[in-house]
Amino acid sequence: MALVACSGLDVTADGTDAFAATQYSRYAWRSEPPSQPRFSKDMTTRKSPSIRAGVEEKMSELGYQRVDKASAQFLLEYFAMPGFNDGQLVSGGSNEELYGSSVNRQIDGAALDNAYALSGPVEIGKIKLVFFDARTADVLWRVQVSMVVEDSNRIDHDKVREAMREAIAKLPPAS
Repeated sequence: MALVACSGLDVTADGTDAFAATQYSRYAWRSEPPSQPRFSKDMTTRKSPSIRAGVEEKMSELGYQRVDKASAQFLLEYFAMPGFNDGQLVSGGSNEELYGSSVNRQIDGAALDNAYALSGPVEIGKIKLVFFDARTADVLWRVQVSMVVEDSNRIDHDKVREAMREAIAKLPPAS
């Protein structure tokens, strides 16, 4: 799992050993891009071009070739879903409990503002990218990207594209 700086991006990838062992280099998308009605408010439909562009750019940089579905060794599919992070600390960490460093009991205004801002539910968008063997349909590799949604009415296409590039960067170069 990698948290990219403080950008609100979390990339969780499976190990790449099984995928690397196949030595596949040709891929295709498992399904066609969703149709985009003129005034659609469906976020998955609106994000799709950015998701695909980010994946295809990084795959090309790593030496993978996009081909037609009949010639592909592996297929790509993504699933996009909304979600919420409830603002609570993950259990089991060594730094869960905060201890005061002084006896001063005055409330710091900035710390109070941050506590309110970070304590409630935070909307996140999740995208799971799955690589399937084209012959057997076995899952070869998967990665999940979670991003903080800063404006639920507008998609930051550059941020989505960069998040997908970051996810694909976990793959080894094509052999």
